Order: sequence, then C-alpha cells, then structure tokens
Amino acid sequence: MTAEGHFAAIAMPMPASDETSRPKLQRPRQVKVPLARAMGELPRLWTIGPRASGDLLRALGELALARIRLARRTAQQLQIPDRPDPAGTDAPAPDADALTVIERVSRAIAIVAPRVPWRSDCLVQCLAARRWLAGHGITARISIGMKREDGDGLLAHAWLAVGETIVTGGDIADFAAFPAFPAKQRTSSDKQRTGR
Repeated sequence: MTAEGHFAAIAMPMPASDETSRPKLQRPRQVKVPLARAMGELPRLWTIGPRASGDLLRALGELALARIRLARRTAQQLQIPDRPDPAGTDAPAPDADALTVIERVSRAIAIVAPRVPWRSDCLVQCLAARRWLAGHGITARISIGMKREDGDGLLAHAWLAVGETIVTGGDIADFAAFPAFPAKQRTSSDKQRTGR
C-alpha cells in the first residue's frame, strides 16, 4: 500500500506529484514473517502455556478487529491521535498490576503483528492494544508523529503510551508528535438525534 493510501484515512493532504520541493511522506516498512514459517510455529502454542497462548490468540483477534475498524472509519472517528485529558492532568503512572498487563499486551501484539496476513503496522497495533488495555480499565493514548529521514523524506509513525510507558511503537525519541484533533462541538441537530 502506498503512503497516500495509508494516510487517506487520517485526511492528511499529500503533495501533488509535480511538487518536488516538499519532502515525501513515508511510513515505516513492516517486516512480515513468511506464512509458511508462521504456520510452522503454530504447534509451539501448546508448549508456551495457556496464558501466553491465550494472549497470542487475543492479540490476533484484536489486530483483526483494529484493521477492520481502521478501514471503515476515519482517524477522527477513531480519536487518533487521542485528545489529552480535558482537566489537563497527565495520566498517573501505572501500578504494578497494570504494568504486568501492559507488558503482556505489548509482547503479544509484537509477536503476532508480523505473522498475520493483513497490514498490521504501527497504527493497527496501537488500536488493537488500546482496546485490549481499555478492557482492563487501563487508559492509553495514541500519538502520531513524524521525523525527517535522510534526503527529502518524512517518516510517519504511531505509538501507544500509558503515562510515560510506551506500549507499542518502540523507540519514539526522534519523532515529533502531532497535536490531537480538537473536540467536536455538539450542534443542536446532534442533541436532537441523541436526545441529550
């Protein structure tokens, strides 16, 4: 998929093909495990224990759902990037139990993402992990940022964080985060439709 196709979902304008002065926008290339190798690894699910196997199967389901949601909704509908807390307070640091869940989710998503046959790059992984963590009552925030590559390129990337803990997205030190979408103001027609 081209960069234009990837970023169409977040309504980001792309430079016209005749504009040579602007940098080209790219997304990181995702390394995929060959299908034959992934299928050969299936018997190992029985040897890693029920909890780890369950985590990998849950990651598979969450990645599939995230991919479908990303294809059917806009970035603003999916709240990407996430809006900061309206009270202006940062999320508290996760406690020990939350850190254990975060580690399990992070590890399972990282293992399964390169082994699925559909696109499951950084944004899909963020959506999957955010939904999984929300089921455990853990609030996570998706950020999208860019960094300048050698030459004229810009590299776009998404990551998920709980407080200062990065869940998916790896090393983000060189990326500058985009601001979140502004909150949508409710109109009188929205209030009439919802009855509130």
